[in-house]
Amino acid sequence: MKRLISRRDALRQTAGGFGALAAAYMLQQGAFGAEGGARTIYDQTPKQPHLAPKAKNVIFIYTAGGASTIDMFDPKPALAKYDGQPAPFEIKGRAINGSQVVMASPWSFKQHGQTGRPISELMPEFPKVVDEVAFIRSMTTDRIDHSTAQFTFVTGRGFTGFPAIGSWAAYGLGTENQNLPAYIALESGSATIGSRAYSSAWLPPVYNGTLMQIDPEAPMFDIRRPEDVSLDDQGRVLDAVAALNRAQMDRREVNVDYEFEARIKNYELAARMQIEAMKVADISKESEATKNMYGMDDDGSRDFGNRCLLARRLVESGVRFVQIISGGWDTHNDIGGTLPGLTHSIDKPLAGLITDLKQRGMLDDTLVVWSSEFGRLPTIQSLGNNPGRDHNPYGFNMWMAGGGVKPGVDDGMTDELGYAALPEYAVTHSHVHATILHQLGLDHKKLTYKYEGRDESLVGVNPARVVTEILA
Repeated sequence: MKRLISRRDALRQTAGGFGALAAAYMLQQGAFGAEGGARTIYDQTPKQPHLAPKAKNVIFIYTAGGASTIDMFDPKPALAKYDGQPAPFEIKGRAINGSQVVMASPWSFKQHGQTGRPISELMPEFPKVVDEVAFIRSMTTDRIDHSTAQFTFVTGRGFTGFPAIGSWAAYGLGTENQNLPAYIALESGSATIGSRAYSSAWLPPVYNGTLMQIDPEAPMFDIRRPEDVSLDDQGRVLDAVAALNRAQMDRREVNVDYEFEARIKNYELAARMQIEAMKVADISKESEATKNMYGMDDDGSRDFGNRCLLARRLVESGVRFVQIISGGWDTHNDIGGTLPGLTHSIDKPLAGLITDLKQRGMLDDTLVVWSSEFGRLPTIQSLGNNPGRDHNPYGFNMWMAGGGVKPGVDDGMTDELGYAALPEYAVTHSHVHATILHQLGLDHKKLTYKYEGRDESLVGVNPARVVTEILA
């Protein structure tokens, strides 16, 4: 007896599991253009920016847990002056009556490059590219705990349920390569908030960050064609599904059904990705010199370096927004024993990424962003043999490079202990988000999406401005 196969079954059983993703998208997207508005096609085709872009792509490097930038990029002589003594002013931490005892940085700093900027001995490779970056030395945030601060930094809001910045970029601009997602996430250790660090939330699922692994055989979940399905068999099923789609379109009273067309596009993307994703994830043809440039010849930096190299290959292939997450930067205890390994894991890969992009002529239109959700306090968190530093949302450093950023610039400063940003220089996550979008040619005030009756945006009602001080 012949068994009839429904469209949903066909989607679920083909394209290596991506059909199920498309089916889920169909079920979730009930009505485009809700609330009586015109129907809209939600896809990844390239879209016109609001203004002339300086960057085509973004590599957003996020060190989850709170990197101690006063031990990496921002030396404070006063820390040595007051080392082991009470701070000259009150230091507010998470704990009531927290330690006020200052702790000097255990590491020395030297000036590097033509700009003569000081970099810690923790980062021996980064000085090779320090002249390419622009530091924002007066970052602040209004959240002091990991999850809320991470949500703030990657989604613009201090709580769950809002789209990540990469999803907004994909929504606003689409992507050049229609065989890969517009937004891809790479994890070298996860953030406290997990996959919500690259979620599209209530934006259409097509703009969700797609997690990619360092595995050319299976770079994305369920992407491989089942072993018992040949390429010809899969092709016939795909053709059959396409025929069913056309037949259903022909039966409709309205010939143009935008929401149905958008759903079909997602299914088609899933099939195309089977080839393209494996091709991009295969770094075997990269030279050994290139791999070593990214620190892949070292056990301590290989994992993060692999992801930095893959990020370069992705933006080279036209992916709009790549987010690299490095986890484990929460140094409450034994900062002397923990931070060197963390910095070693990213030092050579970061230098290699910027060097490689520049050598290939890609740094001019690729914006590289590095930051944590907050920094660390200048005081000892707890007295003992293995002291560490507590969370510091009041003042920390981040940097950007390429994509229209002015190289060698230092914007803002913190006080003498590196505790708090001077008020006249304070920069928030909303300012950073507005700046990233601006470099992509997007106006943070115009990039909106109607959700629950409101025109929502990445920055929301938060005060935001483009940090023009670091732009060329």
